[in-house]
Amino acid sequence: MSSQLNVLIVEDSKLDAKVLEGLLKSGGYEVAARRVETAAEMNDALETGQFDVVLADYNLPDFDAPEALRLLKESGRDLPFIVISGGIGEETAVRIMKDGAHDYLMKGNLARLVPAVEREVREARDRAAHRDAEASLRAAAEQMRIAHDIQHRLFPAESPHLPGYELAGVSHPAEETGGDYFDYIRMQDGSLALVVGDVTGHGIGPALLMAETRAYLRILALHLEDIGDILTRANRVLAGDIDEERYVTLIMVQLRPDTGELRYASAGHAACPWLDARGEVKRELRRTGIPLGMRPDAHYEASEPMQLEPGDLLALMTDGVEESLSPDQELFGGERVLDLLRDNQGRPAKELVDELHRAARVHIAGHDQPDDYTTIILKALEKD
Repeated sequence: MSSQLNVLIVEDSKLDAKVLEGLLKSGGYEVAARRVETAAEMNDALETGQFDVVLADYNLPDFDAPEALRLLKESGRDLPFIVISGGIGEETAVRIMKDGAHDYLMKGNLARLVPAVEREVREARDRAAHRDAEASLRAAAEQMRIAHDIQHRLFPAESPHLPGYELAGVSHPAEETGGDYFDYIRMQDGSLALVVGDVTGHGIGPALLMAETRAYLRILALHLEDIGDILTRANRVLAGDIDEERYVTLIMVQLRPDTGELRYASAGHAACPWLDARGEVKRELRRTGIPLGMRPDAHYEASEPMQLEPGDLLALMTDGVEESLSPDQELFGGERVLDLLRDNQGRPAKELVDELHRAARVHIAGHDQPDDYTTIILKALEKD
């Protein structure tokens, strides 16, 4: 099957132009050619036509190949430019090749015309494909940067100041955007909800689902006081939006700062440790229901009230840190998390969060972070 070839011929001789067309046709091309012989015609052709290659005689009465090459460069078009001349010196041929011509052929010996055109057109198309791929990558990177900035603004800019407590949270996504989520939500009864969630996967899709989950929880918290009701209603809406491959694990802790009383509800989330002032595990906040989005009829209930005592530390985390693998496939693991919390329990909450994530990155030894790292640390300060 013949290949279509659009050729711009810079030539004052109609006969010579026809010879070039005939050679290309005999080489298997279906040729559409346009002949020009002045600068004005060249500019018009470049502005209005689409071409695969330029074949240019070196010397014309009112034009020449160097000027045609200059006009081609100014047009910004990346087209193969092959000089075909009756006879120019070697020095002239070398000079125009250095200026950007892709090949040089003698009119008396055009045996290389078809192979030269095939090679240069193929390489030009390869260059165009490479540019398109680079442009797509730049566009994708810019979209990811914008998505990262938007998602970053959805996270709390700072932790609420709570007299008698230290509170800090941070999320470090594995990619530009992630599926992890943390938030502080002021409830209508004056309590504060601490939320940590994890959407399956990471990237743009989970990030969008994370933003949707955040919006539902914040809206529901304006009207409801029971965190079990909040998760039940959020699940009902999310279940209609999520496909069967996605779900959201999430823990919501409701703290009454004035009394230290807290309740929680956990939708399939990994157990979160609660340490006492001595660093012993006081309890684990285990899941109280299935992940959000799996079944629209799932019901969630808040736990019974529990008391946060001075010196207690509560770590709400996604599973990214605990499931980080070293190069020899050793899990960071829950025990290492507990040891780190104990060893650093006296440090400020913000430093403890940073140290936990730093230790996980050290554990993976420079490899790409496998999952999002998200943690909230709540400390009840000991009284003087």
